[in-house]
Amino acid sequence: MQDVDHVEPAEEAAPPSPRAADWFWRPWYAKLYLVLALLYWIGLELMITIPYDRLNIYLVNTMVLLIFVFNPVTVVAALGYGFLKAKVACGEWVITPGSPSQRPIGDPYTDPADARSGLRHLRHIGAIKH
Repeated sequence: MQDVDHVEPAEEAAPPSPRAADWFWRPWYAKLYLVLALLYWIGLELMITIPYDRLNIYLVNTMVLLIFVFNPVTVVAALGYGFLKAKVACGEWVITPGSPSQRPIGDPYTDPADARSGLRHLRHIGAIKH
């Protein structure tokens, strides 16, 4: 009979890869943010139809400043932060610390600025067409 007193720990499974829908559509704050952004842009379009002398200048100034809050790029950045953290946590994406000059060099054969990349090289004679 064999004594088993040494049990090797099983490798922990990496968390499943997150889906973008889980971060951009499902949370309550994402739904609230998207609904507010939709209402904002509808209100901004309706303001165009109102003559300028009848507009409340404080409301107009507020609406103009809110362009930065409800800009589609800002919406994607705000809601995508959690998605980015989840992708890094599951090991699918890697953030390399340091400045670009200190990071490891990529594959020289796929870099168009490197002469070793063959036809991909920016100054390759065979790639120039007359």
